Amino acid sequence: MKKILIFTPSFFPNIGGVEKHVLETSLILQRNKFDTTIVTVGEKVNCKAREATLGYKNSSKKELRSSLKINRFSYPKIRFFGLLIIWWQIFRKYYYLIRDADVIHIHDVFVWYLPFRFLFWRKPVITTFHGWEGIFPVPMKNKLWRKLGVLLSTKTIAVGKYLEKYYGFSADIIIYGGVHVPRQVFSKENILLYVGRLDYDTGFPLLLQSLKQQPWSGKVIFCGDGVLREQAESIGEVTGFRNPIPFLKKAKIVFAGGYLSALEAFAYKCIVLAAYNNPLKRDYFSLSPFGHIINVVKNKKDLSKKILFLKKNTKFTKDKIEEGFSFAKKQSWQSITKIYLDLYKSVEK
Repeated sequence: MKKILIFTPSFFPNIGGVEKHVLETSLILQRNKFDTTIVTVGEKVNCKAREATLGYKNSSKKELRSSLKINRFSYPKIRFFGLLIIWWQIFRKYYYLIRDADVIHIHDVFVWYLPFRFLFWRKPVITTFHGWEGIFPVPMKNKLWRKLGVLLSTKTIAVGKYLEKYYGFSADIIIYGGVHVPRQVFSKENILLYVGRLDYDTGFPLLLQSLKQQPWSGKVIFCGDGVLREQAESIGEVTGFRNPIPFLKKAKIVFAGGYLSALEAFAYKCIVLAAYNNPLKRDYFSLSPFGHIINVVKNKKDLSKKILFLKKNTKFTKDKIEEGFSFAKKQSWQSITKIYLDLYKSVEK
């Protein structure tokens, strides 16, 4: 049985794009007879808490309980010396895991593995780059860290074409995440749903400004949390970070902060809105193969107009919903994991 050691900055039960990506692909790897071990930060979480938080169809409670080996270490929030502490913890606790692994798979945090790359120079390393740090223009040091990860990795994957453009590297493969597509049809309610962090870099402030002009007469739900929570609560219901699926089943319009929320909205036949406040965020959507399906706007005035347009033009809305649903059906987690399996095979000694 091949041993895959995965490094990820965060993992289930935390909710987010990286967390969902690593969970779903790891479970499929395990079903394909790969011995899958995860190293991440945080405290140990009991099985019942993990199961209660997940709530995603097609994810087995038994697998979460018995198959995935999850190792957590404490994350010191200390500049420079914090990284030395991380390296020491990984060396002290997980050296044997690195030594025995057939493939190392890193999600974003290549810097954690940096000294071990030189200790185990011949061991294959796959790195998946998931996103940006929310700072524009992208700081040079962030670009250099990514380029170093590309240079020292055996193969690389970028979640989004925009990463190559703004970080100045070329990935071996570009992907956009996966989704579970439901078989049943759900009855929609007059709900506008936001999924993601309630923060400045997601385009969320534009949504808040637009909704204050009341272009939407129905209910507004914010499925997420962040520094703008108080402002969101003055407009609609804030659920905190929760599984968005129950809300997607009912929502008509979804304002997406990222690829995962857009793909899940497509799968549940919602019309998708997004906003940008800098060129990177614009290209985040426009350079994707489904960018033309998303209604992307750049200011609150355009957003208000777009919401009113979607309410009135039912034929346009229906066509976009069906186009998004067709795209989502091609983006299964099995297909994403198949890409990883092919990469693992290609780097075998």
